[in-house]
Amino acid sequence: MRVKYKPWAKPYLDEHKEVQIDLETLSKLNGFNMEIGSGKGGFISQMAKANPDKQYIAIEKNLSCSGDIAKHIVEEELHNVKLMNVDVVHVLEALNEGVVDNIYLNFSDPWPKKRHEKRRLTSVDFLEKYVKVLKVGGYIFFKTDNEDLFEFSLKTFSNSSLVIVEENNDYQGDGENDFETEYEIKKKAMGLKIHRLVLRKE
Repeated sequence: MRVKYKPWAKPYLDEHKEVQIDLETLSKLNGFNMEIGSGKGGFISQMAKANPDKQYIAIEKNLSCSGDIAKHIVEEELHNVKLMNVDVVHVLEALNEGVVDNIYLNFSDPWPKKRHEKRRLTSVDFLEKYVKVLKVGGYIFFKTDNEDLFEFSLKTFSNSSLVIVEENNDYQGDGENDFETEYEIKKKAMGLKIHRLVLRKE
């Protein structure tokens, strides 16, 4: 999904360093929830408000979207969310084993071309990194409106060490540990089905 460039985003992020976290600081944490590709921040903001005792990390490499997330954190006074405007590859490489409580993948870029398969956030390479950083008993929550990505992800997850605890081809948004994203609301209004997978590390 193409995001409109927002010239105010970088100055806003520069002004609000307090809502951001760097790799060195993150690597020392143990016990937090991580959303990869947080978009405009609607999902993680709602999660943070509903669970004030839990820590959330929003990872978003798009600068304009990161500006939106930062505004959510500042204006809603969310003290349990930190933002990282960085490629998740660097984050996963910096983390120690078994430090992440849960990982959320909401409407990730489907990268439809075969040659871009490794870029999908549910590819084998990424999945191996998730398994490493997740705690035993930790979950991956995955949602998409793209049927091809869902089938690809289901196949990838089925061949991993993770246990699939939910497979839903017509998700109604009534699952635990979940809120609708801005993108999700838009797609459901268009009549598109939402697909959801929930996996647990044993």
